[in-house]
Amino acid sequence: MAGDRAVSGRMEGRGFYTAHSAAQHVFGEQALDWFEQAAAEVAPAADGLPFVIADFGAAGGGNSLEPIRRALTARAESGPVMVVHTDIPGNDFSALFELLQSAPRSYLRVPDVFAYAAGRSFYERLFPDGYLSLGWSSIAVHWLSRVDAAIPDHIYTPFATGAVRLTLQQQSAQDWRQFLQHRAAELRTSGRLIVLGGANDDDGTSGAEGVMNAANDGLRALVEAGVVRAAEYQRMTIPTWNRTLAEFVAPFDDPRLRARMDLRRAELRSAADPYFLAYQRDGELDSYVDAVVRSFRAAFGESLWAALDSDRDATARDRIRAAFDAELGGRVAADPEGCATAWRVVVLDIAAR
Repeated sequence: MAGDRAVSGRMEGRGFYTAHSAAQHVFGEQALDWFEQAAAEVAPAADGLPFVIADFGAAGGGNSLEPIRRALTARAESGPVMVVHTDIPGNDFSALFELLQSAPRSYLRVPDVFAYAAGRSFYERLFPDGYLSLGWSSIAVHWLSRVDAAIPDHIYTPFATGAVRLTLQQQSAQDWRQFLQHRAAELRTSGRLIVLGGANDDDGTSGAEGVMNAANDGLRALVEAGVVRAAEYQRMTIPTWNRTLAEFVAPFDDPRLRARMDLRRAELRSAADPYFLAYQRDGELDSYVDAVVRSFRAAFGESLWAALDSDRDATARDRIRAAFDAELGGRVAADPEGCATAWRVVVLDIAAR
């Protein structure tokens, strides 16, 4: 990510994101039936060519194993399969491949399947023309390629207004069109792409406003306490934009894209917070607070701490992280239901012509 803003779309490494991304796993399950159907309907590759699956935005791989395994089971053809996990260069690829080797239900236990990685943004070209049979992207395309405008007094883009909001929205639209244009070139004829993206309702809400306000209030408290510098806080942004259903389908109005891709179906869905459901069932407040704090840290922490000044050493950064976790945890404990999320997602089923 570029621009004059200190932002990062990287998840926390060493397997931490995989261990604390239950919500992303629950949301991803909403698209598994479409992904299986797509895998079964893709025409066989030409003689001598492998069936190639791309996992766009793999992170640590924890939420990729089951979709890929099920697609392998559903596909109509036999023969070798290449699975390519893509993410930005700073991604935790070591943890991903360790998981592929060790997980009992790893798809690598299927014969004649081979795993690879591509360390580049999916807003760039990643494969040759007509190379892919099947693409999958789950809870990834809401991340922006860049953020060039600060959000005054908040860290979460839905709270942006005026010119800043317009800039973010325009960047999101450009990113999404680039993603689709590249995939249109990379997918072979009859290839399929299933995308599950973080979404907003038409009113601009994503379902996570409560926990994001709690996080923002916690950071502002750290500024008042002198733990975080005011300039650092003003640079802090979670570089995402959750699109509405209309924003997701808008590029398909372009006849040039429609000539290469067919949007077969698209749906806006929502899912209950698995952490809050567990709290309602068990009444374990401490467990709920810990789950929310760790989940937030796994997905968004690196984006926030990229804004810290360069003179902050490892000890200072660890102290700030710990202070923020305590601030956020206290707010979650004080209002468990208010900090629960009900994320919106859009599922898209796209076929190459």
